[in-house]
Amino acid sequence: MEFATRRYKFSVQEINKGGPAGYESTYLSSEGSPASSELYSILENYKGKLLAAESLVVRQRNGQALASALADGKPVGIASGFKPSGAYHFGHKLTSESVAFFQKNGVQVFVPVADIECAMDPRQTEEQYQFWAADNLLDWGANGVDLDAAHVYLQSEEFRVNMLSYIVARSLKFDFAVDIYGAEKLVDDFPFLFAGITQVGDILLPQHRDFGNFHSFMVSGQDQDGHMKMTTALAQATLDNGTDLLGVHTIPSGLYIPHIRGIKGDKASSSRAEGTLYLGAGPNIEDLVERTRSSLNKIEGADRDHLERCSLDMVRYLDVFNRHSRVSFAELCAEPEYLQLTEALNEATNRDDQMLAQSNIDAYLIQKCMDLGQDNVTIVRETLPEALAEHQQKREAVLIYARTRSQGSRSNDVFEEENPYGTEPLKRPEFWDVPSVAAVNESQRNPTQWFSIINRAASQIQP
Repeated sequence: MEFATRRYKFSVQEINKGGPAGYESTYLSSEGSPASSELYSILENYKGKLLAAESLVVRQRNGQALASALADGKPVGIASGFKPSGAYHFGHKLTSESVAFFQKNGVQVFVPVADIECAMDPRQTEEQYQFWAADNLLDWGANGVDLDAAHVYLQSEEFRVNMLSYIVARSLKFDFAVDIYGAEKLVDDFPFLFAGITQVGDILLPQHRDFGNFHSFMVSGQDQDGHMKMTTALAQATLDNGTDLLGVHTIPSGLYIPHIRGIKGDKASSSRAEGTLYLGAGPNIEDLVERTRSSLNKIEGADRDHLERCSLDMVRYLDVFNRHSRVSFAELCAEPEYLQLTEALNEATNRDDQMLAQSNIDAYLIQKCMDLGQDNVTIVRETLPEALAEHQQKREAVLIYARTRSQGSRSNDVFEEENPYGTEPLKRPEFWDVPSVAAVNESQRNPTQWFSIINRAASQIQP
């Protein structure tokens, strides 16, 4: 690659292969390390289920620090948010369900809405990303994340994130940024570096002295590992320098859950609508009847091989489909043959070997399901209307609650004013149930709260 400025001409040769664009991992790449048996043991004793952990596919970065903090009962906070750039799909559902799992077990949740990154993206208008911020928050709430207990914030308003980002950026070196994000990415989209540094601040925020968590970690897919590498390196360098990091005193951890593959072979993505099954209204803002019909049509027109892998992921990792499964993936994934296959994936060092190892894992699990009389595609096809209807009802409950919260004050979790959708006082969504220790201090929240973000676009939203 060659590029030039007015003063310089550069020639760049890649000497070690990175991920696509130098920072994104694919579904098949193995970023971080396999989660430890200690972490799995801790999660096994938690309330509820984290299906990805039962299948032994969770990965981690700096995972021992997380396991130690959880084992010792230290206050811990999650950083897991989103760039509001598109519609919510089943891959996103896996992330927010995982966050809800931890929140129900006493972990504080911090949800950055990356409006700063959106503002730097010329492909989106402010009106568009404000709409998707509202729509995505409905989905997070519908998947069980108690938005009242969480600290949901616009990055542009959270000055503590900006301060943390500026402090750690003093330790940033040019070669480190290029190695993490790739030369092509930084040449073609240099402002992306600012988004990456801001995300470091997001990951550190739960430890800020205003919130006081002992440790923090990011819950995400493996494609965010570049940001986690940046976070661990800059936090370590900053603390080693003796710089005051506003209360931060541990190096954060990354907890990576698998992607849900789309029905076209790649991972599900809002930018690839034809191969992605949406959980909410989708990019075309469809009502429940329309979204059910269009989703079933995508399934009927999909390649069987890709559909089987997509369905395997959905039945294996998502509760709404897994509860119809007669196959115990936890038992299958503890068998020696499966463990040998995953070891081959972990040892693979190039994309071809990774693809072969993942294909062998898929073939093993699909054949086991068939041997036990289970067709995962049939489960997905038959359960999809139920899943979409259940999610739509919860989206509507969160939307009504958000609109009413924006209109009045709360008293004992019940609104005293009349419900504009009925005659009974409104209560919080019944599927929000977290211990008091999981609630982030309300006095430290920002002016724009989660229900205000939703209310801005409420008239345009299709529950």
